[in-house]
Amino acid sequence: MRNVILLSLVGLSLLSCQHTPKTEFPLGQHPLIGCWENETALERESWKYDPHALIIGYAESRDTKGNVTFSEFMYLNRSNEPEVLEVTGQDNSKTRFTRRKTDDAYEFRFENPDHDYPQVIMYTRSGDALNAYISLMDGTKRVNFDKKKCKIPFNKRKFNGN
Repeated sequence: MRNVILLSLVGLSLLSCQHTPKTEFPLGQHPLIGCWENETALERESWKYDPHALIIGYAESRDTKGNVTFSEFMYLNRSNEPEVLEVTGQDNSKTRFTRRKTDDAYEFRFENPDHDYPQVIMYTRSGDALNAYISLMDGTKRVNFDKKKCKIPFNKRKFNGN
């Protein structure tokens, strides 16, 4: 009887240490998915769902004439635990960031302390807003990117000078 009680207590203690399962969002409804733009609509970020456990993203900035001045490609591999965000810059350099869980299922914090800059990429989804920032691990050199759902597709947008 003593062994049964001991085994029960060990089992209960193991359950309390159990890994919290990751939040699963309905297919195609992950908080990053969508088209997001800043106030001027010259900075955009788009994310789409891929059936191979990926969420694929693309970010770009344009000048007022519509010329691309910055671009990067991203994918979030959700089949890994922890999830991995890989960013390919416009110079074709690739950097991997590992997701660090927060208490909020709508926050996505990715870190790579070995990268020069940024070392942290943080996304927070709130309603029709997708806010983000990049920084160093200690929070310095922070740059904010606050975006709302896209209103006008780029191919329908009128740029100055065109």
